[in-house]
Amino acid sequence: MHGITLTSGPSDWEIIQQEKGKATVELAGTYKVHPAAIEVGVASATPVVRVMREDDNTTVIPWTPAVQVTQGENFTGSFQTEIVIPAGGLYRIETSLETRSTLPNLTWLYRGDCVLHVGVGNLFLIAGQSNSAGYGKDYCTDPPHLCVHLFRNRNQWDLASHPMNESTAAGSLPNEEMGIPGVSPYLSFGKKYYELTGMPVGLIQTAQGGSSIERWNPKDGDLYGNMMNKIRETKGRYAGVLWYQGCEDTRPEQAEAYGEHFRELAEALRAALGYEIPFFTMQLNRFINGPFDEAWGMVREAQRRAALSIPAVSVLPTTNLSQSDSVHNSAQANVALGIRLARQCACVLNGAEEFEAPAFDGAVIAEQEEKERLGLQGTWLRITFAHVKNCFMLYSANGRDSGFTLEDSAGPVEIKSIRANREDKNRVYLELDREPGEAAVLSFAWEADPVKLPMVDEVTYMPPLSFYRISLEQTGGERR
Repeated sequence: MHGITLTSGPSDWEIIQQEKGKATVELAGTYKVHPAAIEVGVASATPVVRVMREDDNTTVIPWTPAVQVTQGENFTGSFQTEIVIPAGGLYRIETSLETRSTLPNLTWLYRGDCVLHVGVGNLFLIAGQSNSAGYGKDYCTDPPHLCVHLFRNRNQWDLASHPMNESTAAGSLPNEEMGIPGVSPYLSFGKKYYELTGMPVGLIQTAQGGSSIERWNPKDGDLYGNMMNKIRETKGRYAGVLWYQGCEDTRPEQAEAYGEHFRELAEALRAALGYEIPFFTMQLNRFINGPFDEAWGMVREAQRRAALSIPAVSVLPTTNLSQSDSVHNSAQANVALGIRLARQCACVLNGAEEFEAPAFDGAVIAEQEEKERLGLQGTWLRITFAHVKNCFMLYSANGRDSGFTLEDSAGPVEIKSIRANREDKNRVYLELDREPGEAAVLSFAWEADPVKLPMVDEVTYMPPLSFYRISLEQTGGERR
C-alpha cells in the first residue's frame, strides 16, 4: 500500500497516561510513494504526523516531519518519531507522506494510517474480587461516555461499558468469571473523574469474583501474574489501583493475615513498576446473615489500618450501600460508590476538595463539666472522628441501632443511646449502662451483617470507616 503504514503506536480507543499534563507518544512505520508520483518525478518523500481533535476537527499539532527516517529504493523506507500530546482528547492521530515533485511548486500529501479515539489522561488498574469485577444486577442509569475507555480481557482498548469483566474472545484467563458479571463501580467512577479533571480515563480490568487475596500473592498468585501481563500490554504507567477485595478472606484462618498479605501485594507491585503507585481501597460492605463476625471485623480493621500505615493508600466505607443479593452491591450502589471514589481520587491526585470518610480519632469518658454543658446525666463515652464535614446524621437514637459495641473484661457494656449535635460536629456521645472497666475495647460496623443504617456525615453521606476492637486506653487517637 502506498503512503504510510504504521507498525507501532497507540491503538484505537487507547488512553495514554499523562505526566504533568502531557504524554510522549512514539510512532513507527513504513512508507511508499505512489507509482504515479514516481512517473511524474519525485524529489523527496517525508513521513509527517499531526494530531486533530475529534469533536471539532481542530488541529492540536500541525503536520510535523518524522524525526528518524530511513530511505530505500524508489522512495520507500521506514521511520520513527515522537510527538508530545497535551492532556485531553479525544484525538485523532493522522499520518501522511509529504511528497515533493521534481516539478516546481508541486507537492502531494499521500494517505496514511490513522489512530482514532485516543485520549491523554489517567489510567487505573481495577483489581480485587466480585464487587470490583461488578455484580450489580438491578436497574441503573449508567451509560457509556466517549472519554471513558476500557482495556478489555481480549487485550483490546474499547469504549467502556458494562459488564467490564466479560471475556468474549479472550481465551482462558485467570480472571474469567464463571457466571455473568453485571454493573461495576468503575464506569461511574470514570465519568465522574473525567468531569472533575477534564481528562479522559482508561480502565484496565484484572479483578475476578470469588478470589482470595492469596491469588494476588506476588510470588505465585495467578491473578497477580495476570495483572502483570495486563501491565506489560498497557505500558506500565498508571494513576492508581482501584482495589475492592476481602469477602473471600473472612474466615478465621485467613482473616488474621489479611493486612500482611495486602502490604506484600502493594510493596511488590510498586517495586515492579518502579514508583509508588497509589492504592484506592474500599472496606467490605456486608454478608446478609453471614457467619464469622469476628473475621469480618478483622478484615475491615486491616483495611482501615492499611490506609494509616502504608503510604499512598486511601480507603472508603461501603456499609451504607444497598445490595442486589446477600453479598454484592446493587447496580445503583455501585454507581454511587464510583462517584465517591472519583471524588477521593480527585482529592488525593489532583488537590481537589478533601473527600475522606469520617475516621475514628479517639474515645474517652465524658467529664462532669462536659456533661453539664451538654445536659447529660449518667455515663457517656465521647468518640471523636477526623474528616467530618459538618456533623453526623443519626437514623436512630437507640443504642442498639448505633453500630457501636463496647466490651471489657467483665463482658459487654450496654449502649443505651447515641447523641450527636452541630456544636460538636466531629463527636458522638454514647450513653452507657455502666463505666467500662479493664481491657475495654470499642468497635463499629464490624460484623458480617453490621448496622443497616449507620450514622453518616451530613454532607458526604458517608458513614465512618468500620473499626474493630480499639482499646479505650488509646486516648490519643489515630490521625491520618
